Amino acid sequence: MGAHWARLSSRGHVVEDGGSPDHVEILERWAWGLQMLHVAHNIASERFNHWNRLTGITTAMLSAVVGTTLFASLSASSLNGVRVVAGASSLLTAALSAGQLVWNYPELASRHRAAAVRYATLRRQVELRLANRDRVTEADVDVTSSEWEEAEQSAPQLPIGVRRRARKEISSLPPRA
Repeated sequence: MGAHWARLSSRGHVVEDGGSPDHVEILERWAWGLQMLHVAHNIASERFNHWNRLTGITTAMLSAVVGTTLFASLSASSLNGVRVVAGASSLLTAALSAGQLVWNYPELASRHRAAAVRYATLRRQVELRLANRDRVTEADVDVTSSEWEEAEQSAPQLPIGVRRRARKEISSLPPRA
């Protein structure tokens, strides 16, 4: 009856007219998405490790300043400026200490690192499937989809800007062969 039309996808794979991309093309797109999530969660993990070190060092330094200024203010009670510095430093130290408990940077860094490992593992599995392009089936796509959903459910939310930075880092890499 009607003519059967086929076209080539952006990767050179045959796609039936009006049909969806083939399984290989789907996995290729997903491999890029998994790479982006892998890189993004690594960036987030590094960022939270950095904030943990920064707040920890700052809190320790401010504690030392508070102790020193309190000792100095006790021995020279006429120095009101020293008392103001000691009081402000004491409040800031307490706020940073409370912030460390609330923000829980070590746990956030650990959760992002675990998500990065899960996405890297899934990406490698997709790349192995793509290495055997002639054997990629709908079942491969379904398994990958299910595994990706599991990874998404346990992954922490990425901070604003991290995905953008990850995309930028990936776009600067040479294309994969």
